[in-house]
Amino acid sequence: MSISDLLNVSKLGIFANQGAMQAVSHNIANVNTPGYSRQTVSLQSEPGWGEWRIGSGVQVQEAKRQLDNLLDRRLAMGNGEMGRLQARERFLTIVENVFNEMDGDGFSERLDSLYSAADLLTDNPTNPVGRADLVSRAEGLAGFVNKMQESLRDRAMPVDKEIDVVMADINGRLQNIRKLNGQIGRTEATRPALDLKDHLRNEITALGEMVDIQTLDMQDGSVQVMTAKGQELLADTVYAATFTRSAQQTASGYPGISLNGRDFTSMIGGQIRGLMEVRDEVIHGPDGLLTRFKTITDELRWQLNRVNSQSVSQALFTGQTGAFTLGGDLTTATNVLETDATSDDYVGSPPDLGRVTAGSVTFAYGADGDHLTTDTVAIDPGASIEAIRAALDASPAIKAEIVGNRLKLSAQSGVYGVVSDTSGVLAALGVGALFSSVGARSFEVSDELVEDPDKLGVGRLEVDADGTVTFNDADNRGAIALGELRTSKYELFDDNLTLTAHYASMVGILGSTIQRNDEALKAQGSTQDFLKNLRDSYSGVSLEEELTDLIRYQRAFQASSKMVTAADELLKSIVSMV
Repeated sequence: MSISDLLNVSKLGIFANQGAMQAVSHNIANVNTPGYSRQTVSLQSEPGWGEWRIGSGVQVQEAKRQLDNLLDRRLAMGNGEMGRLQARERFLTIVENVFNEMDGDGFSERLDSLYSAADLLTDNPTNPVGRADLVSRAEGLAGFVNKMQESLRDRAMPVDKEIDVVMADINGRLQNIRKLNGQIGRTEATRPALDLKDHLRNEITALGEMVDIQTLDMQDGSVQVMTAKGQELLADTVYAATFTRSAQQTASGYPGISLNGRDFTSMIGGQIRGLMEVRDEVIHGPDGLLTRFKTITDELRWQLNRVNSQSVSQALFTGQTGAFTLGGDLTTATNVLETDATSDDYVGSPPDLGRVTAGSVTFAYGADGDHLTTDTVAIDPGASIEAIRAALDASPAIKAEIVGNRLKLSAQSGVYGVVSDTSGVLAALGVGALFSSVGARSFEVSDELVEDPDKLGVGRLEVDADGTVTFNDADNRGAIALGELRTSKYELFDDNLTLTAHYASMVGILGSTIQRNDEALKAQGSTQDFLKNLRDSYSGVSLEEELTDLIRYQRAFQASSKMVTAADELLKSIVSMV
């Protein structure tokens, strides 16, 4: 080997070990960089030539990322579920706060307070203060119902807005991946694009938390991105899909998700799926909190109105005005009218018309409470509101008319009262009602009772076997009937419970939903953490290992430098001999 060969071998050693030290220093500099993969260089001996075939030194064969692709794919598979559970956790906590904030004067406490006022009236039915107190407590209950409804609806709005934020982030990530694909393709043509590939993986990881995806590695180092169900999101450096709001609405009335103009709502996963589950299943939806609360308050309104519509005030009645507006259709059969305020076919009909059954209303009427006669009006649930009004108007007891889109009853002469209503039509039309509302959206105490609590029905009329009607202004059976509702059970959500128990069950369902989500999140988090630790142990930077490699390559670099010095001394010796 000539001196020039020795110098060349030394030079290659210096360059190779310098490259190795550069990789080590790059690793040390990025020890705290999220998503960074340790970079290594592979050294390869340079084959010799000539007669003796002695090696010619060392070359850097390749620079690469230390990566386990299988482990990375397993991590990516869990990102979507992790994102879904984290999104649910964040907004379920916000929903839970609605109940925590209102727990001090909650629904059950307010309702029990109303029942207690009825119990007090039972002991002293002629007390006007007791009537006013019951109406006041009813207003407190109505205020709570409205506040609860509003709070739950308000919690759904930020969830829906967060979906827009996540969609914008998804679209931005797809554009970033598209650009990185182009940069990687151009860079790989001349040198390894190691750091760009780390950036690409970070973008894919973030995207995978927002929506379920799968990726396909291409030969040029770029990736093709698809949804978990195979819908193409990004195929090259030109095309990237776009997520937008869909014209098609979900069952809860919010716009769905569209992918390039096609509805994609049912196929989406990740954070967006978690947000949609909170909005459309936990808050809205057939088993959502709003639906359950509306059902409970619907039943409460109906039962209280049903009792109160068959009770009489201390002085009977000279006239009553229904608490409900009758809507825009008075000629269609009541049993086919739409009473759901969220329906496109809703025309403002009273919410409880669908509860009217075939039966009759029996009135007692006369010049005063001591001289009463009865009259019975048959009620057909297939009749229209106008037909029912006409049937009531035909009774000698009352005059029935529609004033201001409400049913108004007036005594033909003297006074009247309701003995019984087996059809429920009076409660459905709001006559003698305690509450007026459409679900829990506008739960209010009847205007008549707010203006004059003395109109509250506390007593009941008694009809003897011979048909004689007895009125006692100190009768308390109406108040007793109100108080007995405290322990009455109703079949709702496949459970036969009291209304307060139904409410407690609703709160319990939310609690169990949060608990199940927390348990699933912990389990998924443990799995992801385990996989991340495995990945970090293989792809992460260990300072101890890097410092060891640095010393090793530094010593090799120094040795190659000394070889240059030795070759220089030899060359000087030869020159001095001339």
